[in-house]
Amino acid sequence: MGTDSTGEFAEWDEERYSTNIERFDEQHKRLFGLLNDLHTAMNEGHSEEEVGDILRELERYTEYHFGDEEEFMQNCGYAMDCSDCFYNHREMHEEFAGKVQELREKHENGEYVTMEVLTVARDWLDAHIAAGDEDQNYADYFQSEVSDDYEYEPGQLYQDRTASEDPVPVDRQPEDAGVRLDSDVYDGGSLSVPEGSVAAWFEDIVSDHGDRTAALVRDDGEFVERSFEEMAERAKAVAGGLLSTELRPGDRLAIRAQSQYEWSVLDLACHFAGLVPVALYPSASNDRAAQIIERTGATGLVAAGDEAGDLSMAVETVLDFEALPTAEARVLPGLQTDGDEVATVAFDVAAPAEKAGCALTHRNLLAAAESLREGLPTGPGATGTCSLPLAHIYQRVATYYLWATGSAVAYLEAEEFVEQLAAVKPDVLVGVPKMYQQLYGTIQDRLGDMGWMKRKVGGRVASYGQGIVEGRGTPLKYRAAKRLVYKPLRRETGLSNLTYALSGTGRLDDHLLYFFRGLGVPICELYGSVGTTGVGALNPAASFVEESIGDPMPGVEIAVSESREILVRGPTVLGGFLDGDQTGAQTLRDDWYHTGEVGEVGPDGELSLAE
Repeated sequence: MGTDSTGEFAEWDEERYSTNIERFDEQHKRLFGLLNDLHTAMNEGHSEEEVGDILRELERYTEYHFGDEEEFMQNCGYAMDCSDCFYNHREMHEEFAGKVQELREKHENGEYVTMEVLTVARDWLDAHIAAGDEDQNYADYFQSEVSDDYEYEPGQLYQDRTASEDPVPVDRQPEDAGVRLDSDVYDGGSLSVPEGSVAAWFEDIVSDHGDRTAALVRDDGEFVERSFEEMAERAKAVAGGLLSTELRPGDRLAIRAQSQYEWSVLDLACHFAGLVPVALYPSASNDRAAQIIERTGATGLVAAGDEAGDLSMAVETVLDFEALPTAEARVLPGLQTDGDEVATVAFDVAAPAEKAGCALTHRNLLAAAESLREGLPTGPGATGTCSLPLAHIYQRVATYYLWATGSAVAYLEAEEFVEQLAAVKPDVLVGVPKMYQQLYGTIQDRLGDMGWMKRKVGGRVASYGQGIVEGRGTPLKYRAAKRLVYKPLRRETGLSNLTYALSGTGRLDDHLLYFFRGLGVPICELYGSVGTTGVGALNPAASFVEESIGDPMPGVEIAVSESREILVRGPTVLGGFLDGDQTGAQTLRDDWYHTGEVGEVGPDGELSLAE
C-alpha cells in the first residue's frame, strides 16, 4: 500500500482488499478514507481541532468496525471449529485499536504526531486485510458454507468474549417476552409522559412560563433574554413560512447549521408545521450529509451560507438558515399530530451514514425530557447550557428538559465555550468528556498563574476528589483549600452555581472525574444512546458509584441479557428505524432495545459496562 497517483495516502485496491462481503468492504473503505483525511489535515496544516475531530472519529469508527467484524467472525469461526483463529484475529484488532488510541492521546496531550506513526497505522491496515489474511478466509467460508438466508445478529456470543474465570453470580431470570435475561430487571420507576406532539407540549409550557426566560442569546458580545412567548411567536412565524414553500406536513426537512438559538426556533417551527426535522452534523462531509438525505427521503434542506454546497441537488427545496421565511400560519398541523408519529430522524455521529437512522416519535422525545426533569429536578428560572451540536439527540433533549422546568437555555459558541461560561454562570452544565477536558486545561492554566502556595494546594485537588468518589472522605485541610483556591476558581470559570454538571456520550476519564469532584463540581454521568433518545441511566454526584453506569432513569428499565448485552426498555426507546431497514429485527426485539454493549452486574448489584 502506498500513495497513489492521485495523491491519496492510502490507496484502496479492490483486487487486493475486497473480502466479497459488502458490509466489511464498505467499513474497510471508511477506515482508508479516515486515514486519508487525517493525512491531508496534517500535511496541509489544518487546525488542531480538525485533526482532533478526525482522530476521535477514527477511534470511534475503529471500535465500531472491529466490534461488528468480530461478532460475525465469532459466529462463523465457531461454526468452522476455528475459535483460535478468531482470538488471534481479535488480538490484531486490539493492536491496531491501541495504535489509534495512542495517536489520539498524543494529540490531546499536545504531542506532535509524526507522519511515521501514521504510516505504521496505514501499513498495519494493509497487512490486516490484504490477501491471505483472516478476513478473506472468513469470506471464503461465507461464500461456500453459509446459507443464503443467513442473517447477522450482533450480540449473540458476547459472553464468550467477555466471560471471566470467576464470573459474578447473578439471579437467572426466566424467559421474558422472548428475550432471555441473566440479571434482574432494574426499574427506574413510573413516568407520566405528556400526550400529543412536541408542538402541543411547548404550547403548554408557554402557557405556564410565558414571560420567563427561555433562551440567553449572544448579541454584540452580550447575552440577551428571549422569553417563552417570544420564542413561540418566532417559531410559529417560521412554521408559516415553511408551509408557504413546497414543503407539506409529513415531509422531512434536513437541517445543517451550527447550534444556536435559531436552530431551536427552526426545530420548534418544524414541529408546529408538522414537518420531521433531520439533523445533520455541520462538521460532516458533503458525502455523508448526502447519504443521510437520501436515506431519510428528505425533500427540503435548511443550511447556513454556503453549507448547502452540492446538497442542493439532492432536495427539492433549499432554504437559507440565516434568512428563514416567515408567514402568518392560519393552521399549525403539528398541534394535532399524534404522539406515536415520527418527530425526528437522528443518527449516531460515530456510525456510518449507511447504518439505520433512528426514527424517534414525539412520545420518545417527551418521555426523555420528562425523565430528565424527574431525575434532575430544578425549579423555574434556572439556566442550562447548549454548546454541543443540536444534531446530537442528547443536547436537543436536554434543551427540552430545561424548558419543561421553566428554565432558560444559554446558547454558547463551541469555540468560546469556556470563556462564555463565566458570563452565564449556569445551574445545569450539559457536557461531554471533551468539554471537561477543555475546562480542565483552562483551570490548570489559572492555577499556574497563582502563587506557589495556592499552586501546591491546587495540585492536590484530584487526590481530594478521588477520596470523595471512593467514599474515603477528605482531610481537614480540604476545607481551607476549598475556601482559598477551589471556590474562587469555580467563580472565575462560571461553575459556582452548578446544581448538575452532566457528562454524556461516553465515560469521563478518572483523572477528570477526580479533578472536578475535588474542585466542587457535581459531576453526573448520563448513560444513553440515540436509540434510547439520549436517556438511560444516571450516576448522580450525590450517590456516585465508580465504574457504574448508575441507576435507570424514571420510566426506563435496564437488564443484562443471557449473552451479557445491555438491554433497555421503556417509552424513550426509539419508535423504529428508517423504512425498509432490517436493523430493527436484531436491535428491537420484544420491546427490548439491544444496545450492542457488554454489561456486567457487580456483587452489590450495580450495573456497569464491561471493559
